[in-house]
Amino acid sequence: MKIMKSFFKQKETLVGIAAAIAFQLIFVTVWLTAYDGVYDRTNQFSVGIVSNDDELGKEIIKKLEEKNVFQLKMFEELNRALEALDKRNVNMVIHLPDKIIEKLTKNSNITVYYYINQATPTLTKQMMEKAANKMNDALNDQFRETINTQIAKRIPQLVTEKVPDEKMKVMIKDIAVQIIDLVQKSMKMDPVEANIVKTNNKEGFAITMVPLLIVLASYISAMLISQYLQIANGRLINEYGRFSLFVGRQMINVLLALGLSLLSIFLMNLFHIELNHNFFVLWGFQSILFFSFLVLSQVFVMLFGIPGMIFNIALTAIQIASSGAMVPRELLPTFYYEIGNLLPATYGVNSYFSLIYGGGDLGSDLKHLSMIILVFLTIAIVIQIVFSMGSIGYDANKQRVP
Repeated sequence: MKIMKSFFKQKETLVGIAAAIAFQLIFVTVWLTAYDGVYDRTNQFSVGIVSNDDELGKEIIKKLEEKNVFQLKMFEELNRALEALDKRNVNMVIHLPDKIIEKLTKNSNITVYYYINQATPTLTKQMMEKAANKMNDALNDQFRETINTQIAKRIPQLVTEKVPDEKMKVMIKDIAVQIIDLVQKSMKMDPVEANIVKTNNKEGFAITMVPLLIVLASYISAMLISQYLQIANGRLINEYGRFSLFVGRQMINVLLALGLSLLSIFLMNLFHIELNHNFFVLWGFQSILFFSFLVLSQVFVMLFGIPGMIFNIALTAIQIASSGAMVPRELLPTFYYEIGNLLPATYGVNSYFSLIYGGGDLGSDLKHLSMIILVFLTIAIVIQIVFSMGSIGYDANKQRVP
């Protein structure tokens, strides 16, 4: 009992227990609030449509708009639509062929192409493929209705001319349409064939987890490094100037970002994760991503010392939820979507989808990461200036001293 009391008298023991409690509270709260109502927001997905049919194509698009299942974006050319899909500006592209009515009247099969980008979260791919099949079933229903209408108009006049009564003529036509409809359904006549084209496709489930794995491992590593560098900083505060320690710390951060990024690349090669870019592009990107995590996580321990880990735990949960690694960002509540724009994990996940599958906009992601690094380094410098003016520091035991 005496030993236990001695442990509980230590500040680090209490902080560790508090961190464990906070970890559970934060992760459960963040994830349940972020992922609540995900399937209610599927209308936030964007679908690009390219229609080469000026007649029936417009009718199809109008009915899709009325259903309000997805946000529709019209494209004049298929190449432009596929470019938007490649950059993940739309989640799927539907290509309607030309002369649909003419092909229907000639009993020719119609192929509608559904392009789905595989460089996206697994849930997005699954939902888009399911939506493509449902849309194709709806198109078949619509086209069968069109066929029935046209056949009804072309019922030989000889049949109705022999029946003088107008009511009987209408009845015969209705019966004919019903028979045609029944025959079509019993024979499973589907004039529209769905051709689902998977762009940027790669086989294997493990590879789909790489963006989440690398981002999560990188941030937790950066969080731990920042924590222990802050402890070392407190022990050296009486030997060196505050800004000398700060510069030295950033130099260590750069070296660790470069070195640990090599470890990440080695592990991906060890497990045969194939990437679409060369070694130097991957090393450079991973180093920038890791350094952005370091400059972000160090801010909170610089401000609060060991208790700053609580904020970093919260950021771990928020970044995983808002980055799009597990659930598409389009399905997140507005708060998590917007905060994801401000955190490096979002651009890390985006870039790893690009590095692994292809597509995306790696240059844009790097620009955002650079801006995040600049902002948080500036905040860290301001913290140093404020603490210097107030003569506040941390000793080796993490107690504030005047």
